[in-house]
Amino acid sequence: MSLRINFAPTAKPLSPQRLVTSAIMLALTLGLVWLQSNETEASLPPNQARMPSAEGVRSINNAIDDLNFPWLAVLNSIETSADESLRFLQIDADTRDKRMTMQGEARNSKAVLELPNRLRRNPAIADARVVSQSPASNADNHDFPERFALEVIFQGTEGAQP
Repeated sequence: MSLRINFAPTAKPLSPQRLVTSAIMLALTLGLVWLQSNETEASLPPNQARMPSAEGVRSINNAIDDLNFPWLAVLNSIETSADESLRFLQIDADTRDKRMTMQGEARNSKAVLELPNRLRRNPAIADARVVSQSPASNADNHDFPERFALEVIFQGTEGAQP
């Protein structure tokens, strides 16, 4: 006696109902995929979408120019140019215009008139000139009776933006 074991499934013929149902499901799936892809918009890659505008680029370049300016050399020049006969009250700098305005007090007019020549010795400074000079209005200020304003023009810096 021989025992025959067959684990293979028996082949059932495809019924027309099953074939139609499968075709309808396939058509519906493809239709849904097409509708979803039709509403998708093209856009820039994520790294390009975060690029700054032209104004933002100009602002960044201006900040870099401000940071690249030789501040230490200019401040050291001001410090070495001043002596006990001068004191600075205010320093305003604008690197875009390459100008700096200094206001201060002096013991005498001679100290004020010598200051621009001392400042011009610094290679970062193109020109320095006294803008105004007047007696101090404060009666309590006997040590520094002269007030002055000085304008300093810087040399052009390398890498400056046009």
